[in-house]
Order: sequence, then C-alpha cells, then structure tokens
Amino acid sequence: MRFAPILLLALALLTAGCAGTGTDTADDGIPENPNTNARGLDRKNLDESVSPCEDFYRYANGSWMDRNPIPADQSTWGIGNEMQERNYFLLRSILDDASDAGAAKGTNKQKVGDFWRMAMDTDTIEKQGLEPLQADLDRVAAAASADDILAIITDWHREGASVLFGFAIFQDLMDTTQYIGYAVQGGLGLPDRDYYTRDDDESAALRDKYRNHVARMLTMTGSDEAEAGAEADAIMALETRLAEASLTNVEMRNPATYYNIQPVDHANAQTPRFNWSRYLEAMDLGELETFSYAHPKFFAEMNSALGDTDLDTWKAYLRWHLIDGFAPYLSDAFVQANFDWTKELSGAEELRPRWKRAIDQTSGSLGEALGEVYVERAFPPATKQKADEMIENLRASIRSRIEQLDWMTDETRSQALTKLESFVSKIGYPDEWRDYSPLTIGTDSYVANVRAATAFEAKRNRDKIGQPIDRNEWGMAPQVINAYYNPVMTEIVFPAAIMQPPFFDGGMDDAVNYGAMGAVIGHEFMHGFDDQGSRFDADGNMKNWWSDADRAAFEERTARLVAQYNGMEALEGLNVDGQLTLGENIGDLAGVTMAYYALQKALEGENPGEIDGFTPEQRFFLAWAQSWRRNYRDEALKLQVNTDVHSPSMFRTNGPLANMPEFAAAFGCKDGDAMVLAADQRADIW
Repeated sequence: MRFAPILLLALALLTAGCAGTGTDTADDGIPENPNTNARGLDRKNLDESVSPCEDFYRYANGSWMDRNPIPADQSTWGIGNEMQERNYFLLRSILDDASDAGAAKGTNKQKVGDFWRMAMDTDTIEKQGLEPLQADLDRVAAAASADDILAIITDWHREGASVLFGFAIFQDLMDTTQYIGYAVQGGLGLPDRDYYTRDDDESAALRDKYRNHVARMLTMTGSDEAEAGAEADAIMALETRLAEASLTNVEMRNPATYYNIQPVDHANAQTPRFNWSRYLEAMDLGELETFSYAHPKFFAEMNSALGDTDLDTWKAYLRWHLIDGFAPYLSDAFVQANFDWTKELSGAEELRPRWKRAIDQTSGSLGEALGEVYVERAFPPATKQKADEMIENLRASIRSRIEQLDWMTDETRSQALTKLESFVSKIGYPDEWRDYSPLTIGTDSYVANVRAATAFEAKRNRDKIGQPIDRNEWGMAPQVINAYYNPVMTEIVFPAAIMQPPFFDGGMDDAVNYGAMGAVIGHEFMHGFDDQGSRFDADGNMKNWWSDADRAAFEERTARLVAQYNGMEALEGLNVDGQLTLGENIGDLAGVTMAYYALQKALEGENPGEIDGFTPEQRFFLAWAQSWRRNYRDEALKLQVNTDVHSPSMFRTNGPLANMPEFAAAFGCKDGDAMVLAADQRADIW
C-alpha cells in the first residue's frame, strides 16, 4: 500500500538525501544544531595525491570522503545530507513554534503543529498499537467475495493508496490543456519488477528475506507462524505474477508507455473481473468517458489473478500492503520490523531519530503549509534575483549552442529554439499557496493524520478533472532540497532549499556558483532536450518536432553516452545501465557544458585571476565535482544502480567531464589520461 502520489513521468529530479548525524544530544533527545555551514567550494575537501586527470571525483572530494564516514542511520552520506541537516534544525524550530502556539483551529499553523505533535507523541502511539488500522483489518477479515476485495481496494484508492495498481490524474500527454486519468501497473512490495525475475543467487536470497519479512509482519497482525509463512508464500507468488507482466524500468522511461487512451467500456471488456465504470464512479470520476489504460499486459494479468487466486490470498495480500504502508507511523515494534527489512536494501545500521522522521512526514503531508513559514526565514529576495539572472544567462548560453550545432537542420533547430524560449522558471516558492482549508488534522492519532493528509491530496488531484490547467502549481514544497523539469508544463522548478550553499553561495565568485547551481539550472533546462524531454514540443505536448535525419543524428550521439556508462563499474560485477540513466546523463553533460559557457559570458571583460590557487575554469569544475560528493554503502549503491535513473555520484562527476575538452584544457590533461576520452568515443550532443 503505497501512500504517495504516482508520477506518470520520470520528472528530472536531482538526488538529495535525508540526513542524520551522530552529534551530541540535548535534554529533549534532539541534538543541537551542528556547525555545518558548508561553503560552495572548500579546498580542504581535495585529495591532491590524486591527479585531476586520472580521477577528478577523488581529486576534488577525496579528503572530504575520508573525513565523513556514513553515519549509522544512513545508507549514503553526501551534499544533500549536509544541506538537509541544516534544514532539519530550522524546520524543527518552525514546528516547535507551531506546536506551542495554541493556534486557532483550522489554521495552517494549527494543522502543522498538531501533525508534528502527534508524530512525536510516542506515548499515544505505543498505547494505540495496531488500533488505528483495526477497522481496516476487520473489514479485510470479513471479506467474503472478490467484490468485497475490490471494494476495499477502491476505497483505499480514494484515500490516495496505490495498492494493486495505480491511478492518477495528470495532464493529457497529447493535449496538455486538459487533465485525464491514468491507470498504471503496480502492486509490488520489492523495489522493482526485476527483483522478482532475476535468477542470480543474490537476488534469490533477497527474495527469501523479503518473504520472511512479509511473514513476520503478518504475524504482527494476527496470523500464527505457520499461517503467516503460507500467506507470505502466496503473496510472493501473486506479486511475482504481477511483476512478470510489468514493463521494465528501462521501458517505463519511454513516456509513450503511459499513453493508451481507451473508452471506459473498452477497458471493462478487457478486464471482465474488474469493472472500471464502477471504480471510477466510486472515485467521483463517473463522468470520465475515456482514460489512459496505460499497461494492458499488466491489467490482463491482474484480471486473471482476480479470477484464479483464492480469497484467502487476496485477504493476506491486502493485510500485508496495509501494514507495509502504515508501519512507519505505528508503534515501535512495527517501525523496527519495517526498518529491519529496509536496511537489507539500504545498508543503514540504525533507525533515524524519530524527530527527523517526523519532520520528513510533516513536510511531505503539509508541504506548502510548512513551506510558507520556511521561506520567510530561509529565502532572502536577493537569492531569487540572482537565480533569475543565472537562468537567463543559461538560456542565452543554450540558445547560442543550439544556433551553432553542426548536426541539426534549420527546421528542427527553429523548433528547438522555440521550445527553449517557452520554458517557464519557478524559483523559491509558489506565487499562490495551496489551500488546506478542507483538511482536518486532529489529535486522535498519527496514522489518522497521515491518512487525512493523503486523502486530501488525492481528492485535490481528482478535482482537477474538467478544470483549467493550474500553471501555478508546484510539484515540490519550498523546503525540499531538489529541483525538477516538468515536460508537459515546459517548466523548470527550483525550491528555496536548494538555493543554499554549496549549490548556491552568495559569498563565492561566479565560477563556483555557475559550477554548482548554474549546472543544476542547465541540467533542468536540458532535460527538455534529452531522449525523453525531446519528445515534447514547446506547448508540452508529446509530439515529434524532429526530422528523421536529426533524430537519427541525435540518437547516434546519445548511443555513445549509453556505451560509456554501460562500461562504468559501480561494484565488482555491477555496472551502470546506460539506457536507464541516459536522460540524467544527457542532463548532466549538457547542463555542465551550458553552465561553463554561461560563465564565460559572465566573465567577459573581467579577469578575476586565480583564487586560492585556481583559475575561474578550474574553480568551476571543482564546484561541479564537490556538489556531487557522496559516500555509499554497498547495499545503497546496488539499489541505486538497479532502480535509479541517476548514475552514482562518482560517474555523474567524471562522466560528463571526460567528454569535455574544456575540462582537459583547464587542468592540462592529455590524450590517454583517464579523464580524456578519445574523439571517436566522445559524446558531443548539445
């Protein structure tokens, strides 16, 4: 039971981790804020025993990596964690103020304060145990037919769950002036369908651990040990069926795989055991005549399973996904059992402190209500002004590069330039804050508040049907350290929290800010021109605006990037998937390239000379490398390579730079050096 919105497109998000440290603890059990005022570039992070021409990532970050072992409650530790660590203490201050304020009922302050208070009220959470889910468990136990099972699934979907499959409201990929519904594959408990289908010993062992975890959790909901084991075996068999009928993560990168508009009656005929008309009516979407029946092979298997899987298996499956979805918000026994499984995937040795987990959930559930106060404290107007300037400088750099491309014909070039000018940038926070007035947050239970917030968001999205496109809407709250490109809105979005050191540092020179934040901006811009984003036109519609010759030339160049990353070994025997990560790798290479030339424009007529022994160009590349510093546990690295569209940090750093003669010139690297690709291997795309 995944209580999170389903993203129908792989929005180009930068990786950012949640943080935790081993700092000293105050009397209230919450550590004092450590001195983590990182700068945009710090020479003490360098490992000068390594040649920048052999391994620039290690040269730029080696000393930092040696000084920063991964905390026990983390699976990785990097720049996002350091930034988040600072963020936590500001957010905690805001939440404590809201919790102590005695705010008027119905105000955002009351809702944020009560949500935080209940998340931290361990006495009540322990006393309640499984009580917040008991009505659901009783209903599942009483189910006497397949119709009862489907009624439960439908009701949970109304609350925003994605149990068995996913359904979301999103813009029409072919006509972005309207919202439509998308039904998509789902139903799995492991991270990805390939975890069910790989036949190597390590994957088989992990499946055994997952099966044992499912059985353990089922005993905590009332099954005896023998029953739970049999139920876990049946659940594993059912999920494996669904996985085998699912598209791979590489296939899912193609946005066209989400688009299969069908009349509701036709979908009903495809799944005679699942009535879409009845489902949509229960979801208050009975007026829909069509929707995207995105993954027919999956739904055909789901339909078969609804007919030949026994009722007891379905009841166990629902119990499992219910408890899996809510375990983090229940008593310590459930929280610990959930962590014991997730650490198999992440490698983290200890559970993160409750107060940080509570902040994350409050922020996730009431993002803009919390964000409105956050930006007052953390986002000065001067930062927004500087970001706007950088964005326009990046746009100018991209425009110049497109105009000079020697592989693109004039007709396609004209379309590319039109799309570039159509980009809208959003900086810091929304112009209009989300209205939370329909949402009730109380003091009954933590689980009840999580459910209320999720149901509110699900209804808010369903209510978009038939309404004009809300172009002021944000997909991230201001306090999130991240950024994204939305292809159907042709927009790039930078929340306030990422506009901080070391990504953006007002006390540093342009070279550093362009190497870090400028490259982030360039990255998001260039997602509009990667292998996915390039399939959307200036209006955000999924439409081919390329000539056949230009598309072939583009794919010839991107194939070189695929080959490069396929050869990058993250761990012994585990290589990056160049096709899975292609969009992000294009974004990295093109983004840092565009930022480099934007810096050259900014430096025209100025000669800042060396700073701390480095030229502006060297400082630019060092800032790029230091913005990706990260230590990994092996388990976390495996998980990222297997499931994430982003390459690991060492390859995000070195991969683009090895393709850039500008980098080689800055550090005097020669042909044959590891950081210099031969001309016939280089990916010269944008």
